[in-house]
Amino acid sequence: MHSPKFQTYSPKNLVTDFQFYILSKGLNSGKPLTAPCPNSFVCICKNQQQKDFYFWLLFGLWKAKHFHQLLTGSVIPFIRIDEFKNEVAAQAEVIKEQQSEYTATVNKIKQLDEKEKNIRQQLALINDLKRAMIYRHLKSKM
Repeated sequence: MHSPKFQTYSPKNLVTDFQFYILSKGLNSGKPLTAPCPNSFVCICKNQQQKDFYFWLLFGLWKAKHFHQLLTGSVIPFIRIDEFKNEVAAQAEVIKEQQSEYTATVNKIKQLDEKEKNIRQQLALINDLKRAMIYRHLKSKM
């Protein structure tokens, strides 16, 4: 598997099906994103398998705060794209040696992510219900 192409995000660039975005400024630098935002990098992959591999690799590195050691800047910390590319390539080599365990872990994380989304939806519905119940009483007094 060849490494993907990393570049600074620009809205002028062509969008492909096999790309995702990585936050490049702030304390969340290195966080993979599905939608573009200012101050981000683009990871352009060759296929869906490569996209999944690098998305979840970056997710794990971000969750472990691995990119904090690469942050530069005193007011708004940021990560340089060359340092980022080198670190991702090094970590990808380490992970490729344990490919089967890594794939199993990623599948478990995907399942947990789905459960988390469901719980967030349930919490939003509960909040809406609370609001509706209170609003019913406040509306009748007006």
